[in-house]
Amino acid sequence: MISTLPGWLALVLTFVAPDAISSTRPVESVTLKGRVVDLTTVLRASEIAFDGEPVAKQVVLQEEDGMVSPLLSDEASRALFLDERLRDRPAEVVARRHKGLPYLQLISFKVEEDGRMRTPEYYCEVCSISVRYPQICSCCQGPMVLRMRPEAD
Repeated sequence: MISTLPGWLALVLTFVAPDAISSTRPVESVTLKGRVVDLTTVLRASEIAFDGEPVAKQVVLQEEDGMVSPLLSDEASRALFLDERLRDRPAEVVARRHKGLPYLQLISFKVEEDGRMRTPEYYCEVCSISVRYPQICSCCQGPMVLRMRPEAD
């Protein structure tokens, strides 16, 4: 009986802990438009002195009014950090804004391609597999190409 107590405790915490965490930090869903750029680009334009190395890999959304929000690097935003071709063009992001944190946690994003907002994906033409960020194909280990997800009719 005593040996099962840790198992029950772990099970209870699995259901209780996420609610406790989410209630302490409210989340707001937002849809924002702007350009995804390197933070160094924004800082250079503002003529603020800064050390380039610590911010060199930070990617931000710069809205049309100049407001800058840093992007949290995770699976949903990784393509913007890894692929420069997706940056410095009009973009629309759907994100979560966590109270007390300046970072946007992306849910999805689109970039302008041929005058339309499109969702980028990395596609293996051999295996017909698509993923959210640049990588080798998990099936054939071949290259994946950037393309814009075909539009639904």
